[in-house]
Amino acid sequence: MIIRNNKKLKRVGFKNERELQNFFEENLNEILNIDFVSSEFSVDKYRIDTVGYEPDKNAFRIIEYKNVKNNSLVDQGYAYLNLLHTRKADFVLNYNEVTGDNLRISEVDWTQSRIIFVSTHFSNYQIDATSFKNMPFDLWEVEKFEDEIISIENKSKRTNIAVDDFVSDSAKETLKEIIVYDEAYHLNNKPEEIQDIYNVIKSRILELGEGEIDIDPRKLYIAFKGSTNIVDIEVQQKQLKIHLNMKKGTLNDPENLTIDQSNIGRWGNGDYRIDLNNLENIEYIMYLFKQSYEVNR
Repeated sequence: MIIRNNKKLKRVGFKNERELQNFFEENLNEILNIDFVSSEFSVDKYRIDTVGYEPDKNAFRIIEYKNVKNNSLVDQGYAYLNLLHTRKADFVLNYNEVTGDNLRISEVDWTQSRIIFVSTHFSNYQIDATSFKNMPFDLWEVEKFEDEIISIENKSKRTNIAVDDFVSDSAKETLKEIIVYDEAYHLNNKPEEIQDIYNVIKSRILELGEGEIDIDPRKLYIAFKGSTNIVDIEVQQKQLKIHLNMKKGTLNDPENLTIDQSNIGRWGNGDYRIDLNNLENIEYIMYLFKQSYEVNR
């Protein structure tokens, strides 16, 4: 339900699947930070609704739209995932033809491939069926209301149960190339004191914006995001390497706690870094984090 000016807005819906697809493709980068590549892309016997590419993860995204109830998400998802990984050259060639770039197969992180389903409604069955921790599918529910108001909600959920024991042998083969990164991936085998520091920092970052900050574990770091990355955390054996997504000269750091990394290679975003192995300066650190939050919320 959406209320505007004390008025409950009426749900009007999309006319058809094509209207839903057009809206999502036109706003793909703003919604998911994914670059639009092509629409109705044909490979083998399949016709893919939308192909996108996420630069931050160097990975392709296949996007399918469902404007009516459909219970075949898992089967369709694995079919498209297998297609993406067996016809890599087709996807790279399509990308290069559209963008004029010279992307190579070896430059794509195929472990981060994802299938994205977009619908005006997902049933509990569909959500539960795609909730395993290593399931490489995302569900986005899009609703249209009067006054051209659009509601977009991520309906994906993850459990601690692996999908391996519940899928076919062919799907297992496809999964071998896919890694769904989570916080446990980064915290595994790290000293307890480092994990404790991370959990405190995580809690304090989320307090900066109740419900406004998302946690997005990546291959090399854990991103905390508003409209874009606020801070990125690399969990190491002896410290947290925390990147603040601020341009050089924009952070007020009177105690000079941060490290200038504007001229050095790095995994995370931003020109400032904090190497943290204790919580002695937690309040001052949060003062720095808040500045990045205000810029990137």
